[in-house]
Amino acid sequence: MKEYLIRMVYCEMLGFDASFGYIHAVNMTQEYKLLEKRVGYLAVSTLLHENSEFMVLLVNSFRRDLESLNHLEICGALTAMSQLINSEMIPAVYKSVLDLLDHPKEVVRKKSVAVLQRFYSRSPDLIDDLNEKLKRSLCDKDPSVMGTSLNLFLDILKDFPNKFKELAPSFV
Repeated sequence: MKEYLIRMVYCEMLGFDASFGYIHAVNMTQEYKLLEKRVGYLAVSTLLHENSEFMVLLVNSFRRDLESLNHLEICGALTAMSQLINSEMIPAVYKSVLDLLDHPKEVVRKKSVAVLQRFYSRSPDLIDDLNEKLKRSLCDKDPSVMGTSLNLFLDILKDFPNKFKELAPSFV
């Protein structure tokens, strides 16, 4: 099935309609084999858009994979979420993404901050209670997490210039 999904993505990239297989891509994200799950997430992030009717079906996969112990499953879900999440889906996965900011793997923390940036772009009012977690991500021991959090801070500071005024010396 994964070979057919890859071919379907290729056909879609060439401009042909492959909407008949979208449901198979969503179903592939619910597989237990890691390779099939990653192909499913690749396909849905390439083929679907944030207002697709299949997004309701993906919420379950996102929630289950965000609670996984395997960081590769978590990263697959976070990568797809950073491209597909819409404002209606945010409350369903918000708490899980916040918990991942304290994950031991730096790649998971980095992708969590990127998803929070997507959350902020879709619904700016949800970030209000994150001040301490965002400050911790800015001072993370991994430079990739710090760099990703700088992008989020840039977006927040464009809208609310005085929100993190006390952090100005650390930005300079």
